[in-house]
Amino acid sequence: MCLKLILISASILSVVAPSSVHERDEVLRIFPRNAEDVRFLTTMDEEQGLSLDFWKLPSGPDNIADVHVQKAHLPLLKDGLKRQGIPFNVLVDDVGEALHQHMRTNRMSRALSRMRRDENFDFSVYHTYTEITDHMRHLATNYPDIASIMSVAGTYEGRSILTIKLGKPFSNGTVKPAFWIDGAIHSREWIVPATIIYAVDRLVRQYGSDPTVTRILDELDLYVTPVFNVDGYVYTWQSDDTRLWRKNRAPQAGPCVGVDMNRNWDSHWSEGGSSHDPCNWAYHGTAPFSEQETREISTFIWENRRDIRAYIAFHSYSQVWMAPWGHSYNRPPGDAGAQDALGRLAVETIKSVHGVDYVAGRAMETLYQVSGDSQDWTYDKAGIKYSYIAELRDTGRYAFLLPPDQILPTAEEIFPSILTVGEWILDHY
Repeated sequence: MCLKLILISASILSVVAPSSVHERDEVLRIFPRNAEDVRFLTTMDEEQGLSLDFWKLPSGPDNIADVHVQKAHLPLLKDGLKRQGIPFNVLVDDVGEALHQHMRTNRMSRALSRMRRDENFDFSVYHTYTEITDHMRHLATNYPDIASIMSVAGTYEGRSILTIKLGKPFSNGTVKPAFWIDGAIHSREWIVPATIIYAVDRLVRQYGSDPTVTRILDELDLYVTPVFNVDGYVYTWQSDDTRLWRKNRAPQAGPCVGVDMNRNWDSHWSEGGSSHDPCNWAYHGTAPFSEQETREISTFIWENRRDIRAYIAFHSYSQVWMAPWGHSYNRPPGDAGAQDALGRLAVETIKSVHGVDYVAGRAMETLYQVSGDSQDWTYDKAGIKYSYIAELRDTGRYAFLLPPDQILPTAEEIFPSILTVGEWILDHY
C-alpha cells in the first residue's frame, strides 16, 4: 500500500506543467484612492479592449480591486495605472502556474482519498458534479423521511440542476415555511458546492441527535441546490485552462459563450455592475431571465414565495455576508434593521468556529455594485425578507484557487451560520 501511494504521488508530482493560455498572466491588486480612480478602472476595460477579468471589482474609494490581466495587456494596464498614480501590486505573478499547482494539488488529494478506500464521502477534497449528485441521491435513499431529490430546472446543455429538499413533513400535510440555499452560480467558485454538500450531509445525519438540527428540519423545509451553474461547473473540470470559467455555456453573439447568471435576474437588470458585451465576464444576457437556468429556478422560487422565508446564495471569495441592495447604496426601508441584525449574528457564528472574520453589510458597501442579481430579485420581486449573498473564503491569497486543506475549515464555520438563519426564521415569524 505504501509503495503504491508513493508511486501515485511521484507520478502526479512529476507531471510537467503544460503550456497554459494563462501562462504569465498576472492578477493585480489595485487600490483606488477616490471615485475618479474607480471610474478609470471600470471604464478602461471597455475603452481599451483589455479583456480584464475582475476577480473583485472596486465599488468605492475604500475597496480594492483584484484583476486578472492577460500577459499581452499587462504593459498597457500597468502604464495606465502608473500615469493615473493608482497604487497596485502583483497578487499572482503567473496565473498559468498557479492554476497548474492548484489542479495538481487537487489531483493529489483526490488520489490520496481513493487510496484510503473509505466508502464515506470525503469532504476534504473537491468533487465533480456527478460525485456531488451521487451523494445527494445516496442521502435521499438512506434518509427518505427527511430528504428527497428534485429537479426544478435544466441547463442549456441538457443537464438537470438537482435540488435536495430537507425536512420532516407535518403529519397533517400542512405546507411548512421554507429556506432556499444555492451555490456555484459562478462555476469557478469550487469551495461553494464543497461547503454546501457538507452542510447537507450534516443536516441529514444529525437529525434526531442534535436538537437545533432536529428543530429546523421538523419545522422548516430546506431547498438546497449545491451547483446552480451545472454546465459551467462541469466545464471547469475539463482542464487547467477551463478552471476559471465563470458563466454558463450558452452560445452568444459572434465567438462569445456564456451569460453571467448573477446578472440575469429581473431586478434592475442591465444597470451598473454588469456588461452589454457578450464576451465580458459580467455579461447580463439579452434580456432578464434569458437563460433557462435562471428562468426556471426563479419560477420555482416565485411559485413558492409565500412559504420561502430566507434565501442565501453562496459565492466566493471575500468573506462577506451581504444583504440587499446590490445595485444601490440605499437601504431597504423597514427591513434593513432586521436584515443587518441577522447578518451580524451569522458572521459572529462563523467567527466562533475558527476565528475567521467575515464582514456583514450591503453588497455596494462590502464588495461591489451588481445589478440583475439573485438576491435583489428574491427580496425585490419575490418578497423574501431575509435574502443574502454570502462570499466564502478567502480574501485573495488563493481567491478562486483555494487549496483542498481549506475545504473542511470553511465548511465547518459556515454550517452553524446556516443553522443560525434557520433558527432566526423560526423565532421571528
